[in-house]
Amino acid sequence: MSQESGKTVNGVRIALHPPGSARQRRALDERLRVRFPALVRPVGAAFLRLPPSWRLRRLMLARSILRAYAAANRRDFDLILTAYDARLYEYHPSADLMPPDFEPVYHGHSGYLAFWRRWLDVFPDIRWDPEEILDFGNRALVTTRQSGHGSTSDIAVDERVFQLFTFRAGLVIRQEDFLDRAKALQAVEVSE
Repeated sequence: MSQESGKTVNGVRIALHPPGSARQRRALDERLRVRFPALVRPVGAAFLRLPPSWRLRRLMLARSILRAYAAANRRDFDLILTAYDARLYEYHPSADLMPPDFEPVYHGHSGYLAFWRRWLDVFPDIRWDPEEILDFGNRALVTTRQSGHGSTSDIAVDERVFQLFTFRAGLVIRQEDFLDRAKALQAVEVSE
């Protein structure tokens, strides 16, 4: 349960303890996942049907989130996209983070990849380190730390970003980024 601005938002908190060294290669199950992506949906859907308070769900969600961010940090987008619905996925980056020439919404796998290409042009060494998950059932709010350097300015960036993921049938269908935790929690509350 989380409290912001006097309002209580029900969610199961999962503290993340990233491994000492991020995996530089895919594990066997990740290689299978890329080779047979149709297997992802029923497995993901099954564990997301478990109640958020169940230990197995917390463990699986934490494992999935840590591995997804490790994949992003090594730029393994083929693996990440196995967890995203190709038709329904929408990415809403935080307007506070984006340069003015970025789109407000990116659609599908091609939109996700287009966003990352542009983001890596601006921040070639950007990385995301997840710290906590608030599990709301069909949504998860991940507190993460974004760090890197600007490509032209070499100015360091190090800030907390709150990423809200919405799931349907075991896949991510929407992602929204916020710099303000209260606004992220408000987005959860509005959708419930």
